[in-house]
Amino acid sequence: MVVTCTSCSAKLSIPDEKVPKDVASFVVPCPKCQTKFQVSTKQGSEEAPQAAAPPPAVEEEAAPPAPQAEDDFVEDRRLAMVCFNQPNYQTSAKTALEGLGYTVHAPTTAEDAVQRIRQNKYEVLLLQEDYGGAPDANVVFLTIQPMAMPLRRHMCVGLVGKEFRTFDNMMAFAKSVNFVVAERELGKIKAIVRQAVTDNDQFYRVFREALREAGKQ
Repeated sequence: MVVTCTSCSAKLSIPDEKVPKDVASFVVPCPKCQTKFQVSTKQGSEEAPQAAAPPPAVEEEAAPPAPQAEDDFVEDRRLAMVCFNQPNYQTSAKTALEGLGYTVHAPTTAEDAVQRIRQNKYEVLLLQEDYGGAPDANVVFLTIQPMAMPLRRHMCVGLVGKEFRTFDNMMAFAKSVNFVVAERELGKIKAIVRQAVTDNDQFYRVFREALREAGKQ
């Protein structure tokens, strides 16, 4: 079966034996853009002839891992997101977080970022204060602020702004984020995020262990 990603239009080749037989549809993660999309098993039978395309084209599209294996990988990987207005800031932050072992999503719009937050479980979110416009119109920030604590405590959120002092705990508390970063110190973002995540993990460790022992996590 050959399917097309609904987000980036990449084509994925799925071996017939990997297609579930007892369900009407199943979810496939795109290895190119990480978007999860639904595939109908009935539609798959209609698309099957595409798999008979000339061997060179099929092999080129078949390069990504089989969807079932990718599903296992998706569950294990550590996800992060970076949201900056400036492409150079976005690229720099993405590279830094990848260096810390994260699979990093860099959405192209604020709406895309919000959709991804609703679909994925991010460990780190690095967000520019005025991303997508003015601070009071930052839809990503307005989305994470009212999040339920069982979801929110698993995400370490860093807010980047021109007027912040890095690791100003009072400002972070006022903004309802885990840490704040001065925009002028983005060159140190790898070390800053590493420290922030370590501090956050230590803060919640006892709480998480208590929940685990009570069977609530």
